[in-house]
Amino acid sequence: MTFLLPQALLLLVPLAVVLWRRGLVRGPAKWVRALLLLVVTLALARPAWRVRSAGSDVVVVVDRSKSMPAGSEASALELIRLLESQRRPGDRLGVVGFGREARVERALSSQASFNGFTAPVDPEASNLTAALELAFDVISSDRNGRVLIISDGRSTGLDARAAARRLAARGISVDSRWLARDEAALDVAMTSLEGPPTLPSKEPFLITATVKASEATKGTFTLSRNGQIVLRTTREIPEGASVVSFPELADQPGLVSYEARVTVEGDRVPENDVARAVVRVEQAPRVLLLTDSPNGTLAKTLRESKLELDARPPAPLGMAQLENVGVVVLEDVEAGRLGESGLSVLAQFVEQAGGGLVMTGGRHSFGEGGYRKSAVEDLLPVSLEIREEQRKAALALSIIMDCSCSMGVTVPDGRTKMELAAEGVVGALELLNARDEASVHMVDTEDHELFGLSPVGDGLPLGQVKRGFSGGGGIYVGLGLRTARKEILKSTKATRHVLLFSDAADSEAPEDALDTVKELVGQGVTVSVIGLGSPTDGDAQLLRDIARAGNGRMYFADDATSLPRIFSQETIAVARASYIEEPTVLAPSADLGLLGQVPMKDPPRIDGYNLTFRKASSSVGLQTTDDNKAPIAAFWPHGAGRVVALMLEVDGKATGGFRGWASARPLLEQAVRWSMPAQVDALDAVARSSLQGNDLHVTLDVAPNAASVAGTPTLVLMSGDAHAKPIEIPLRWEDEDRLGAHLVLPGSGTWHPVLKVGTRVFRAAPVTLSWAPEFEPGSPKEGRVALASVSKAGQGVERLSMTGLFGDAPESEGTVPMSAPLVALAVMLVVLEVVTRRFWTGPTPVAVRQPSQPRAGPPEVPPAAQTTEAVGAVSNALEEARKRSRGRTGR
Repeated sequence: MTFLLPQALLLLVPLAVVLWRRGLVRGPAKWVRALLLLVVTLALARPAWRVRSAGSDVVVVVDRSKSMPAGSEASALELIRLLESQRRPGDRLGVVGFGREARVERALSSQASFNGFTAPVDPEASNLTAALELAFDVISSDRNGRVLIISDGRSTGLDARAAARRLAARGISVDSRWLARDEAALDVAMTSLEGPPTLPSKEPFLITATVKASEATKGTFTLSRNGQIVLRTTREIPEGASVVSFPELADQPGLVSYEARVTVEGDRVPENDVARAVVRVEQAPRVLLLTDSPNGTLAKTLRESKLELDARPPAPLGMAQLENVGVVVLEDVEAGRLGESGLSVLAQFVEQAGGGLVMTGGRHSFGEGGYRKSAVEDLLPVSLEIREEQRKAALALSIIMDCSCSMGVTVPDGRTKMELAAEGVVGALELLNARDEASVHMVDTEDHELFGLSPVGDGLPLGQVKRGFSGGGGIYVGLGLRTARKEILKSTKATRHVLLFSDAADSEAPEDALDTVKELVGQGVTVSVIGLGSPTDGDAQLLRDIARAGNGRMYFADDATSLPRIFSQETIAVARASYIEEPTVLAPSADLGLLGQVPMKDPPRIDGYNLTFRKASSSVGLQTTDDNKAPIAAFWPHGAGRVVALMLEVDGKATGGFRGWASARPLLEQAVRWSMPAQVDALDAVARSSLQGNDLHVTLDVAPNAASVAGTPTLVLMSGDAHAKPIEIPLRWEDEDRLGAHLVLPGSGTWHPVLKVGTRVFRAAPVTLSWAPEFEPGSPKEGRVALASVSKAGQGVERLSMTGLFGDAPESEGTVPMSAPLVALAVMLVVLEVVTRRFWTGPTPVAVRQPSQPRAGPPEVPPAAQTTEAVGAVSNALEEARKRSRGRTGR
């Protein structure tokens, strides 16, 4: 017996005292009342009877890494369903999947069926330790159970035996089921590809590959440079490790990527047949100009300023394109053209690698260009918000959200597409002001109204939008547009706009969609579309036609994480408050001199600019003279780099007199030079990087006569496509003049190490991890041995059969609540007490005369008085009888 609220038992003491001293009932009723109070007090203490028949918890831990054999997830699913059929009353089954990270695929359940693996995991690693620790947390401390591992035994995390021992110490055994690729006689692996990390241009060199073969064979080697095959040869491969060298010539400055691949018939592990390396061909830091006007004013100015210029059309960015780049200049470039990962790469280039960024204005830049809610927004020295006082007219906005079943799919960061879309809609609504109106409907095969057209000033139920759900089927775009028509035509605002969000591969039932759009346009309403997917998806053309017919804009979101940014971009464009198309004269500000020598004579008039607002701690060099007093040239240091924002068009319809202004060229040149990373002078040092397996060693050799190192030097590791967040660890002294750090690379790909010493940044040569470490050459039996050792540490066994798994797990102790029976007993006692008090009188008590105390009686009356009283009483009685007799006879 246990009590969930034992402190309630303390009430027994005062209740007993009150019953003893103030009890108003006697006999059996008093004892019934005492028992009633006892039962009620026990019920308040919430007693529970402990029984050892509450079933067991079994957590199945499934390896979802790349080294698992084909069809392993289907095999795991079959085993899980077999276990589900064996559940007894009280038994629960849960599923954890793991790669680099561990995810709960399904919480412990006694009824639910597992339908497959959906949680996103990085398959390039096998962190079994994290999976076992998650299983430890899934099984609550008051339950007993068992863990079953389904894996090939290749683990790239910490030793999993420690986590297994921790589970065993809690009474939870760890069993294993080994699944691995079929063992074959031959495995040829490219274990490394090495070249000089840096070298001058036009320098010949050798690039060397190390090959490891389980037996002698013949293979074909292919060497590619930047994706283009430069050599193919067939050679004999001896058993064990051997070296193959290829002659090369570095003819172009920048980062050169090499890939060597060996092809051998019968190789059982093709994933480790490739090796990659990068070579840095040194040159002075250059300016990367992304522009659609390679011969425009800005490009000519930078070329004439003796800066090393590389002018290209805007395209998605990676760290490889930013090698040897000092400053990136964006000339009126829309954010979407850089790609979502490119925006993140640009952010880490400035914040971590110490690069510079210059952004110029125009219709495709800043807020209207989609930089709000992007990774670049925080870099800018100006805010991209829309302030209420800048809005010229109110607007009405009707949003149709696709909530079909495809919106329930998760993206790599763990969120669903629906959650990202809801975040975007909330961000768009937050840009509206009190005079605006809005409505939001979710549509699949039916219309689900979140809220009808409502004034923003009355408050919008944003919480309902955040809780957006994924329904079923596809989105019926015809129904969605008819719903939007019904809502938006309720408004009388001058600007009325419909925004349709739909899956570009799952937009169904268009029916009268185009007719509805034409009707809306006839009523002065515009329609824009956000398509989740690519322009080549099956329903992309339908969405394009809707946007074109609606005189709106068409956006495609290949990456669902771009949705918040795109929703904000469209709302800013509709609000028409972030670009001012009115002439204004520029005026210098006090901070202009911080950019360098910029003569300021006869400031020009411009015909338009991007309206932004200065952020705290940023500097402003130019501003408008109109009522906005808006910044035109703003700049600040950010992270390890520097950023300049020029909110005007260098070339365009709104350039006005800026292009012919004598100070335009000095201003543009100084903006780029100010952003360029400072050259190392006070600290003479060389950064180097080397890779052994997946262990990266980065060093910084400091000259003996160099200035002392201030602060805590750190190593920052950045991924080439920003798919992982930068990792920063401290550097430690390895020698008198050498700082260094070791770091295990978190996955395959190219990694860029940066060393920070005080305010200075050193870029070491990039390194490449060609394949996940779990593909290291070796026999599958080694994985079986490793998995068996984990089970042994966890006091479990290798499971060849799933029969009896629940039966072998210790049963948990359950509790049977006793409060309800006690309350029922209390009700019965109340009835018994009432019956007892009402009908149980008991024997009449007899008084016993005490000999020492005579019985008290009435006072003695003299005999004469007694006679007189008796006569009077008789007379009175006779008189009363006469009166009654007269009353009956009527006399």
